[in-house]
Amino acid sequence: MELKGIFSAGCIVLCSAALYAKPTLDLTGNWRVIDDKSGFTLVKVKISKNSNSLYNGHIIEAFNAPNVPTQNLSSLKGFHLLFDLKPDPNDPYKFISGQVFDPAAQQRYNINGKVSRNGNTLILRSPSDAEKASRKLSWIRIRNSN
Repeated sequence: MELKGIFSAGCIVLCSAALYAKPTLDLTGNWRVIDDKSGFTLVKVKISKNSNSLYNGHIIEAFNAPNVPTQNLSSLKGFHLLFDLKPDPNDPYKFISGQVFDPAAQQRYNINGKVSRNGNTLILRSPSDAEKASRKLSWIRIRNSN
């Protein structure tokens, strides 16, 4: 009888731990980067996680904006755009630091961000960019259709 009580208590502890454990959102995969002003898809980015559990991303495809002269954007393929995006240890839906590189302006910006509860939308902001009044980029996860 005592063994049954110990087993029951162990099950309760394990279930409670699972119930209150913070979910871990994984950003790895392919994303579309949307410009907040135009709503246009700028690039597709592949995000990966490094050995320090920070996220990095490189361009896998770039797009010409509508109503502007077409440019050869093939040189952007493989370009590293996202650097060292660090999750908030206290909130699995927030990111406290990282950097993005704007290839057009040839400038690197410090960023922070948050991800939606379902993990499909990532919003990155540059609070240090006073000139652009904290412009944001929306990243939409590309799900495989398999």
